Amino acid sequence: MTMLDSKIMTNLLVRYDGFLTRVAVSVLRQIEEGNPKIERKIVDFLKGKMFPVPLDRVIEYLQKIPPDSVRDRVVEYLRDMHATLMDMVVFVGAEGNRQLIYLPMIRIMENEEDSDRALAMATLCCFDFPEAVNRLARDFASLSSEMRWVTIVILKKRWDEKFVPVFLKALDDKDPEVVRVAILAVSKATVPAAREPIRKLLYSPSEMIVLSAIKALTEIGNAEIVEELRNLFEKTDSHRVRATIASAFGDVDCDGTLDFLRECLAAPDARVRANAIMALKKKHDKLGSLPHDIIKRIIELKRDPDHRVQADCVQALWSMGQTDNLTEIESMLISANEMSRSAGAYLCGKLKLFQLKKHLENLTADPSWTVRKMAAIALLAFGDSGRAALKQLMDYGTSDQQIVSAFAVGLTDDSSAIEKLIEQSRSGSEMAEMATSLLLRLAKPVT
Repeated sequence: MTMLDSKIMTNLLVRYDGFLTRVAVSVLRQIEEGNPKIERKIVDFLKGKMFPVPLDRVIEYLQKIPPDSVRDRVVEYLRDMHATLMDMVVFVGAEGNRQLIYLPMIRIMENEEDSDRALAMATLCCFDFPEAVNRLARDFASLSSEMRWVTIVILKKRWDEKFVPVFLKALDDKDPEVVRVAILAVSKATVPAAREPIRKLLYSPSEMIVLSAIKALTEIGNAEIVEELRNLFEKTDSHRVRATIASAFGDVDCDGTLDFLRECLAAPDARVRANAIMALKKKHDKLGSLPHDIIKRIIELKRDPDHRVQADCVQALWSMGQTDNLTEIESMLISANEMSRSAGAYLCGKLKLFQLKKHLENLTADPSWTVRKMAAIALLAFGDSGRAALKQLMDYGTSDQQIVSAFAVGLTDDSSAIEKLIEQSRSGSEMAEMATSLLLRLAKPVT
């Protein structure tokens, strides 16, 4: 099996940007005199005014982050770029004639040698062009791996039952990344026949594909799937697969799931124990109670050596009405272990522990970025008072506090916080890279 690497994914943004520019220029050439609204919109697009972060800055940022993080950032930016194109189609249609923007893409689609053909087909699929869907399904396997991936990413976001033939073709792809996206797309289909190919992928040699298949099949949740997942849990050597199955059982309402999760509480792998605890919390939320021996075991696991298991125990027990855990949470907040401090901050926000709000404010100055970020986001859970504290830190805190507070407040679409990040990202200071990273996570097309 091949695998799209981060460099190929990053280059796709340049390819897609070139495609958008090509379409926009074609529209501009066709516009008759006296239609300044369309002309202004297209010119703004060509000047890059419709995105808060220029593409060259995005590429520079993507080259510096860990390869494992590149995919999600590329997907977000691709979808933003595609959304901008879709908005442009609607705008041109409202102010003039949609054919102005359809015709350039139809011409590209009909030229089998055109390097942008897949992008044109994927875009036309999102409108009333059944021929585009038929052509994409027919020619899918002959496209390059990066074009197969980008078309599936776009169609998954714009999901429609008519795309299922393309998604089914993608399930047989030789690239695991293409298959992963296709699995998540096919799982939404109402056609039962679409699910059998996913079940077979539980035994794929690619861990990425197996994890995606588990997630998709969990949504079906029948007794047959439960037995299949139990068998896979016993046979697999992958800790991630076992942990994902434990988590999945919290969403499946069939006989035998409680017994399975009870066993997982004694699993040697901490991720399996943690996921089983949260799965049992979901069961309690649905059923209103759990067997006494399971609750007793969760209480014992508050002393687990793993910080995540400890935090999940506290959260689960809190939701079950056992709220005498403040001492444990306070200990986590001052722990020497940064992951424990982060877990404590998470709990403060999740459980809305107003009495520990000052602790969270202090943690926005923690030496660890992970802890600072979690503390700032947790403060948002306190509503107006948490937001006011973040605004205060944004204006008067240390440089670390200003950046992380602006990010948290920016999550609420606060324009002043986003402006703060834009200002910092262009400052050339040591915090510029961090500010750019955070800004990209908040980035939405400017409409």
